[in-house]
Amino acid sequence: MPTPPPATLADIREKIRELAAQRDEAREHIKELESRISDLETDLDETRDELHRARLDVEYLTVSHRLADTPDALVTARKTIAALIRKVDSAINLLRNEPSEL
Repeated sequence: MPTPPPATLADIREKIRELAAQRDEAREHIKELESRISDLETDLDETRDELHRARLDVEYLTVSHRLADTPDALVTARKTIAALIRKVDSAINLLRNEPSEL
C-alpha cells in the first residue's frame, strides 16, 4: 500500500532538515580547517625565517673561524674587512655620482 502524501512530505521535510544540519556542520568544519591552515601557514613562514637566520648564523660563525683562530685575530680581521667595505662603498659612490671624472 502506498504511503499517503502527507506522510511522504513529512519524511521529505525531515530528510531536508537532516541534510541542512549536515551542510551547516560541514561549513563550520571547513571554516575551522581554513583557520587552522592559515595558522599553520603563519607558523611555517616563521619557521622558515628562523631557519634562514640560523643558516646565516652558521655561515657567519664558519667564516669567522676561517678568518681567525683567536678572538683578537677575529677583531682585527673584522676591522680590516670593514675598512675594505668602506673603500668599496666609496668607490661605488664615486662611480654613481661622477663617472666622467674617473
